[in-house]
Amino acid sequence: MDPKYKDAIVVNAGETFRLEADVHGKPIPTILWLKGDKVLEDTARCEVRNTDFKALITVKDAIRVDGGQYILQASNVAGTKSVPITVKVLDRPGPPESIQVSGVTADKCSLTWAQPIHDGGSDISHYIIEKRETSRLAWTVVASDAVATMLKVTKLLEGNEYIFRIMAVNKYGVGEPLESAPVLMKNPFVVPGPPKSIEVTNVTKDSMTVCWHRPDSDGGSEIVNYIVEKRDRAGIRWVKCNKRRITDLRLRVTGLAEDHEYEFRVSAENAAGVGEPSQITPFWKACDPMFKPGPPTNAHAVDTTKNSITVAWGKPIYDGGSEILGYIVEICKADEEEWTIVTPQTGLRVNRFEIKKLIEHQEYKLRVCALNKIGVGEAAAVPGTVKPEDKLEPPELDIDSELRKGIVVRAGGSVRINIPFKGRPTPEIMWSREEGEFTDKVQIEKGLNYTQLSIDYCDRNDAGKYILKLENSSGSKSAFVTVKVLDTPGPPQNLVVKEIRKNYAVLTWEPPANDGGAKIKNYVIDKRESTRKAYANVSTKCSKTSFRVDNLIEGAIYYFRVMAENEYGIGVPVETADASKASEPPLPPGKVTLTDVTQRSASFMWEKPEHDGGSRIVGYVVEMQPKGTDKWSVVTETKVCNAVVSGLSSGHEYQFRVMAYNEKGKSDPRPLAVPVIAKDLTIQPNIKLMFNTYTVQAGEDLKVEIPFIARPKPTITWEKDGQPLRQTTRLHVEDTPTSTTLYIKESNKDDFGKYTVTVTNTAGTAAEHLNIIVLEKPGPPQGPVRFDEVSSNFVVLSWEPPAYTGGCQISNYIVEKRDTTTTTWQMVSATVARTTIKYIFRVMAVNKYGIGEPLESEPVLACNPYKPPGPPSIPEVSAITKDSMIVTWGRPEDNGGAEIEGYILEKRDKDGIRWTKCNKKRLTDLRLRVTGLTDGHFYEFRVSAENAAGVGEPSEPSVFYRACDAVYPPGPPSNPKVTDTSRSSVSLAWNKPIYDGGAPVKGYIVEFKEATADEWTTCTPPSGLQGKQFTVEKLKENSEYNFRICAMNSEGVGEPATIPGSVVAAEKIEPPEIELDADLRKVVTVRASGTLRLFVTIKGRPEPEVKWEKAEGTLSDRAQIEATSSYTMLVIDNVNRFDSGRYNLTLENNSGKKSAFVNVRVLDTPSAPVNLNIREVKKDSVTLAWEPPLIDEMQTKGSEKWSTCTQVKTLEATVSGLSMGEEYTFRVCAVNEKGKSDPRQLGVPVVAKDIEIQPSVELLFNTFSVKAGEDLKIDVPIRGRPVPSVGWKKDGVETTTTTWSIVSAAVARTSIKIIRLTTGSEYQFRVSAENRYGRSTFVETAPVVAEYPFSLPGPPGT
Repeated sequence: MDPKYKDAIVVNAGETFRLEADVHGKPIPTILWLKGDKVLEDTARCEVRNTDFKALITVKDAIRVDGGQYILQASNVAGTKSVPITVKVLDRPGPPESIQVSGVTADKCSLTWAQPIHDGGSDISHYIIEKRETSRLAWTVVASDAVATMLKVTKLLEGNEYIFRIMAVNKYGVGEPLESAPVLMKNPFVVPGPPKSIEVTNVTKDSMTVCWHRPDSDGGSEIVNYIVEKRDRAGIRWVKCNKRRITDLRLRVTGLAEDHEYEFRVSAENAAGVGEPSQITPFWKACDPMFKPGPPTNAHAVDTTKNSITVAWGKPIYDGGSEILGYIVEICKADEEEWTIVTPQTGLRVNRFEIKKLIEHQEYKLRVCALNKIGVGEAAAVPGTVKPEDKLEPPELDIDSELRKGIVVRAGGSVRINIPFKGRPTPEIMWSREEGEFTDKVQIEKGLNYTQLSIDYCDRNDAGKYILKLENSSGSKSAFVTVKVLDTPGPPQNLVVKEIRKNYAVLTWEPPANDGGAKIKNYVIDKRESTRKAYANVSTKCSKTSFRVDNLIEGAIYYFRVMAENEYGIGVPVETADASKASEPPLPPGKVTLTDVTQRSASFMWEKPEHDGGSRIVGYVVEMQPKGTDKWSVVTETKVCNAVVSGLSSGHEYQFRVMAYNEKGKSDPRPLAVPVIAKDLTIQPNIKLMFNTYTVQAGEDLKVEIPFIARPKPTITWEKDGQPLRQTTRLHVEDTPTSTTLYIKESNKDDFGKYTVTVTNTAGTAAEHLNIIVLEKPGPPQGPVRFDEVSSNFVVLSWEPPAYTGGCQISNYIVEKRDTTTTTWQMVSATVARTTIKYIFRVMAVNKYGIGEPLESEPVLACNPYKPPGPPSIPEVSAITKDSMIVTWGRPEDNGGAEIEGYILEKRDKDGIRWTKCNKKRLTDLRLRVTGLTDGHFYEFRVSAENAAGVGEPSEPSVFYRACDAVYPPGPPSNPKVTDTSRSSVSLAWNKPIYDGGAPVKGYIVEFKEATADEWTTCTPPSGLQGKQFTVEKLKENSEYNFRICAMNSEGVGEPATIPGSVVAAEKIEPPEIELDADLRKVVTVRASGTLRLFVTIKGRPEPEVKWEKAEGTLSDRAQIEATSSYTMLVIDNVNRFDSGRYNLTLENNSGKKSAFVNVRVLDTPSAPVNLNIREVKKDSVTLAWEPPLIDEMQTKGSEKWSTCTQVKTLEATVSGLSMGEEYTFRVCAVNEKGKSDPRQLGVPVVAKDIEIQPSVELLFNTFSVKAGEDLKIDVPIRGRPVPSVGWKKDGVETTTTTWSIVSAAVARTSIKIIRLTTGSEYQFRVSAENRYGRSTFVETAPVVAEYPFSLPGPPGT
């Protein structure tokens, strides 16, 4: 084919074109020309001239329809070949396709058309549209440049009939026109009908949703809008509800007035206009809708006690549009259907309720309903059933992760340790501190489920480890929180003055125990002289724990203190406990002089050292060296500068020396210049008295020196008025070897008298008398003052002269008086020269040295016709607190003849001696609240009455009352219970009282009585028990007793707590119990040749009989069994594989029986499996079965080699992949971690082939006889391969099944109601128990028919 045919052949309209091609093929192909799907035929204008090897087509006078795709197709038996050729004829376009007129109205319509089929070989550029009325022939152009294939024609005349035509235009010209059918210009529609089925829904207080259906007729035009109108019942106008067009069939109308009533109507609108409105709805009130509430959420039991259940729930998800007014709780026994309301009919306002007075261990069903003003809503059931029973929970702590890390707080900050906890009963809260007692700032708050320890204004002393311990009857729990306080350091420790001299001191110490949470940077050292109050700084930069303090003043007494410093500042100082003197040992004493010597003694005196070393001389040491020796020995110590050394040997010669010493040590010695020979000097005493009488003015000092001569040294004694003279610091005697001197400082009248001095030695005695007169004012007159006569306006007094006249004659007396209500004395007479006078009260003697001391009379009234009142009654005290008391008293029996004007109440502390007035203002009431008392102190009170005559006698004092807050006896102990009984005793236990009465519980008293008796007997000491448990002994066997326990505090014995019910004194019977350790509940594994020990804790009273058995056989001879009342132990030495298995332990006493088992596995090589047999044989497989243990092997007949064909963990295996008809031998080995056992071989070889056995029944008898009421068992042997199915029929009807079906696998009690049974059918039931270790065997019931246990009633009576 010419290559030009690959491109489109372009031909102008009217021209002739040829399409030709050479065709080859074997056999000679058939040639066809196609245009589109049609085969071209030979015509006058289109000539087809095909030969065997050439194809030719000629088209004359080409027109637009000749354009398109031509296909040359050649085909023979070998295949078909097609070649397309495209021809384009350039011409005006053809007419458009299928003109359509739509959207006709009175003045417009829309035209649409399709493109021409033939575009004339050129793209259509635009279209020309023309119109004409059918009554005319002329066409009018509507549009001359329409590009799209649609056009909206407007401005037409209503009622006229039009024809439209359309011509396509390309670059070759205007194509042929296509005319439309005539179109009459009129509207094709009317207004729509009224909408249907108008409804109002979703009513709220300010909105409603109006819904409707489309009108039956849309008027021929699409509905473009709906108009919704409303009218208030209180108004008359319809108001449009929608401002915008809507086409939906619903509208939410908003902006309604609450509680107003509205009606609605809806109109539809189309192109023709708005149609008739719909029917008017009924009036609807604008208010929120209300329904019954939904069920409460999450109804659940939160707590139980032995007679109550606490249930809680959440608000309903839906409240029905009305506020929830309350909740109703209903309860029903689990096996009943009758519900009981346990809350008020009006409901509860809370989301939690405790149902009380329930039966312990009875199962209950619970449900909760919500209530609003519409009514009671749907109930929410608590899942499952609930039993009232006491819960016991050991304490649990919940410590925040931040608290576990510890608390770091700056000094002055606050610490809050809040720890929530759980526990039943509520645990006892005990806070402690590892470092010791709490500081006063620690406050502990204790709640039911939390506790908080608070410390405000922390300092370093609050740092440490705070431990919380919770304890209840279920257990205890502890936790701690570490508190670190960032503060200045504590005081350094063990500060001592290691060394001190007259000008320096060396201090040492240890670092503080508390560094304040930061490293110690340095130490600050201060010193203070004892005469000063302020410390002076020595150093602030000491980094060691020792320091030398220089520049001390010799002899001065110093105190030192040291403070540690860290980054937070200087810490607490530590001071030296004792003062330190800057001093050293003294210089030696001055000249030593021998003052006396005897055969046995020598007396010395010496001068003080020139320097005392900065510290007071404490004393002197005298040392002696006998002639002929080198050793000095101490012979005496003295604090004065003289000494007598006794015990010398007469005639011997001695050397002496003296040393001074102070607190720092001894001085160098000062020797006596010459040696001393011990020999006597004797002179009889002789006193040289210069005067016999000595006079001294009172207050002046007196010195009386009396010289004497006597050898050896005499003994000197002084006497006054015949009695030995008592020496004091004011009056004392000093003796020397030659004189004795009496010193009286600030003499007074007591020094007046006759003195005697006596001097005595071995040679004789001498005595002298002397008088000392003290010139002073006289002493008081001698009493008592006598009242010789008393009247209302005068008193006659008398008295005796003074015993001491003051060393001269009495010149006169002064008499004074005073009113007993004042303290001021008034002069009566200053010139009384005799000893009787008419007046009152005190008298003083006068001499030339002054006025003497007064003598006071007893108070005397110049009697009026009335007298002071008598004493009120003894005061009584009530309403005692730690700082106040209310004191009450009764009026005096005698008011003294005048009205009582007031009372004076006085108090006295037991620790004091003075009575203190309690009322500052005049007191007329018979009671007074006395405040300002000291907590813990004892007070007594007395009352005096007062009238015009004065204050009367006080009442008798009251008893002592202690100022303290009121204390009451404690409450009853909590949770009293019986813990054990025997034939003669009962053991009790209890907890602390909830209320201790405000004072610590000192002890407990236990009382008991026989149940029939009325009198209680105390069986504990009067002081009470300290513990919380006690065993009452010596009871009568099998007698019933009641017990009660009381707590005691300082106020007395509290209310008793009684043990519920009566207790029988009998041996406690406990069925046996076995407590298997967690390890024994698993498989106990022991290696071969090891020792097996099974230790099991047991309980039971009386002591149970213990029995060990091995489930798979008898116990080994090697087994040793040990049994006590609390445990049993099975021991097997040198175990092997045959000791593996299940060991059963059985306990039995007269209270019951208990069993348990322990699985034991001995790690040993296994024995060979046993009872190997063929289960099933097929053409390509064999099924084997055996009894323990594991690994199949097979051997093909004719082969010596055994090959492993399967490994299994069960006691049977199927070996597949056998060759049909082949003969095999099998054997089985068991395997464990130690290795393979010996193999067990199948007895006979097996041929691999399918076995088919027709089912057969081998019935021995056809007829069976049984007596009524007896059991019948028919055992029918059957055969068949594969296993046949078995069915039984009775009289042609199938019998009931023998298959058991589970009714329930989660029954928690011992009864169950089984429903959905078929009436009239016979059933049998069986029950097994199940625990964590498995399921028991079944116990079966007798057959039972599901039918009522009664029949229809008989006929009624006549």
